[in-house]
Amino acid sequence: MAQDPEEVKEITVFCQAALLNTGVPDKRKFEACILTGKTANALGRPVVLDPVGAGASRFRRSWIKKLLEQVNVSIIRCNQEEACNLLQDLAADEWLTQKGLLQIDKGGVESAVSLTETELRELACRLGKACRCTVLISGKIDAVSDGICTEIITGGDERIRKITGSGCMLSALCALFCGYGWEAAEAAEKASRIWKESAHRAGNKTDCARGGIGSFHGYLLDAVEALCTCKDS
Repeated sequence: MAQDPEEVKEITVFCQAALLNTGVPDKRKFEACILTGKTANALGRPVVLDPVGAGASRFRRSWIKKLLEQVNVSIIRCNQEEACNLLQDLAADEWLTQKGLLQIDKGGVESAVSLTETELRELACRLGKACRCTVLISGKIDAVSDGICTEIITGGDERIRKITGSGCMLSALCALFCGYGWEAAEAAEKASRIWKESAHRAGNKTDCARGGIGSFHGYLLDAVEALCTCKDS
């Protein structure tokens, strides 16, 4: 919960994991993200990156690329559009050209891309290899890949798309599990499965109560708490 370069290094020292979120960015915030990431790297702490809106502007593309060039990231949690833009910027992958996925920037912080399961697997694997880290691409279905092994996670509830910051919360779960001591791929898969199951449970309770999106939001947080504190989760 720090974003000023004057304090991020000091605060990172007592954190078990660092979460870098590029939402509402400016130059100083990106500088703070890079300093945080470098500090976490030096301490041997995991770093999770949520490249919010990657591709929405040249400014974001440029700074996110700089960040990834200077910081060793454990997990990147992003949507399909952000993943396509990251892969283009980092690897100029010809697969993107073949699929017509170059320079996608229509969705801003929401994805304007809708891939098949096979295409999603391929994208996650390619981005994992390019970034040399674990990638969690979230959406209607999720893909977790370290560039070698790729796992698809299904389930959830479509209403989660109406919750502002739902992707950011998933990134926070990734950081939570990394800080708890799980390896990156295990942490990302665990976060994805708990988030999908939480949305599913929230949807069922909302339907039973004939509630709206506000009810869904409350039930979602209740489900996350229950699943994260369950010994068998």
